[in-house]
Amino acid sequence: MILRGLFASLLCLALCGQERPLLLKAARLLDVRTGKVEAPGRLWVKAGRIQPGPPPADAETLELGDRTLLPGLIDCHTHLLFPAGLGELGYLKRSQGALLLDGVVNARKVLEAGFTTVRDVGASAGFGDVALRDAIARGDIPGPRMLVAGPSLSITGGHGDLNGFPPHLHTGDEHIVDSPDQARHVVREWRKRGVDLIKIHATGGVLSNHDDPGAPSFSPVEFKAIVEEANRRGMDVCAHAHGDAGILEATLAGVRSIEHGSLLSPATAREMKTRGTFLVPTLYALESILLPGNPYHFPEGSIAKARTILPLRRAGFKAALDAGLPIAYGTDIGVFEHRLVAMDFRYLVDYGMAPLQAIQSATVVAARLLRLDSEVGTLEAGRAADIIAVDGDPLKDITTLERVPFVLKGGRVVHRVP
Repeated sequence: MILRGLFASLLCLALCGQERPLLLKAARLLDVRTGKVEAPGRLWVKAGRIQPGPPPADAETLELGDRTLLPGLIDCHTHLLFPAGLGELGYLKRSQGALLLDGVVNARKVLEAGFTTVRDVGASAGFGDVALRDAIARGDIPGPRMLVAGPSLSITGGHGDLNGFPPHLHTGDEHIVDSPDQARHVVREWRKRGVDLIKIHATGGVLSNHDDPGAPSFSPVEFKAIVEEANRRGMDVCAHAHGDAGILEATLAGVRSIEHGSLLSPATAREMKTRGTFLVPTLYALESILLPGNPYHFPEGSIAKARTILPLRRAGFKAALDAGLPIAYGTDIGVFEHRLVAMDFRYLVDYGMAPLQAIQSATVVAARLLRLDSEVGTLEAGRAADIIAVDGDPLKDITTLERVPFVLKGGRVVHRVP
C-alpha cells in the first residue's frame, strides 16, 4: 500500500546515520505479546533497529537501573496542531502559522512522554500536519513518527462545520461533503495534498454546536463513496462516531476504525468484530471536559453533552470488550493538554481492561491498526528501535506509563531522566 511505502521511506530517513551499537540494560523487559517479563532486560540496537543475538564487545552500554523496557508507545488519535483550552473563538483568531508552531511544541511533548508513533486525525485547513510529519521525518525537529489525515470531512451542519456563528462568518468549507461525487473529489484532493488516511465525522460531536452526537451524519451512499475512493487511493478511513447508528453505518461502509464509540451497542460491536473494525475509545477526553473548574474553557453546551454521554460510556466499552474488538489506544489530545498523553491507560484499566491489555492497545494492537506491525509495536529483532523504559513494573502499576524517564526513537536517545 501507499501508506506502507511512505512509512518505510520516512523510517529510513530517521534511522540512517546511527552506526555504533548500543546495549540497553534494565531490571526487566516486557514482552507485550505474551505478558512475559524477562529479568534482567537486555536489548541491543544498531542502524536504528533491534538486533538479534548477543551484542558485540564494542557496544556502548546504557544502564537504566530498576526499570522496565517496553516498545515505544503509539497514540492512534491525536491533534498535535490544536492547543488545548483555546475554545472556538481562540481557534478562529489563531493563524495557520501559529497552529503549526503549536504542533512543533506538542510533538516534542508527546515524544518525550514515550509516544514514538502517532496517527494525527484532524488538523487545520492548511495541511500543517503534513508539513509537521515531513519535518520530523527529515530530522529537522523532534517528534513522533506521524500518519496524518488533514482536515476531517464533515457534512453541512455536522461536527467539523462551523456551527453557531453568523452566516457571513466564512472560514473555508473545502472539507464539507454533501454528495457522493463531492466525497470522491475531496478524497482525491486530500491524497494530492499528501495525507496518509481520511478522517470523517460520522456523527455529531460533543465539542460542536447544534448537532447531535447520537445521530449519523453522512448518508449510506456518501459513507460508501468516501471509503471506496480512499481505498482505491491506498488509504484507510477512520470515523469519529459517538452514536450507535452512525457507528453501524460507518462500519458497514468499511471504515478501518471507529473513534470514540461512546454509545456502542452489543449488536453493533459484534458487527464490528465480524468485519475486523477497530475501536479507538479516547476515554479521558470526555472526562477532561467535566473537570472541576472547567480548566480548558469548554462552552456550556459541550459540558451538557458530556454530562449526558459520560454515564453511558462504560456500557459501550463493556460491549466492545465482550465482543472481543481490537481496541487501539487513542487520546484525542488537543481536547486536553498534550503532555497528559498517557492518561488514558488508567481509564482503560478502570473501564475493565487488564494492565497488559491496556499496554497492548498502545503497542501491538495500535501497530496493527496502522498497518505498521512489521516495523513498530514490539521489541522483536528487526523492528525499529523505538524503546522506552519506565520505573518499576507497569503490569503492577499502570500509572508508571504516565512518567517515562527514557525514550529511544530509531536507535537515538531523545529523552533521558537519570
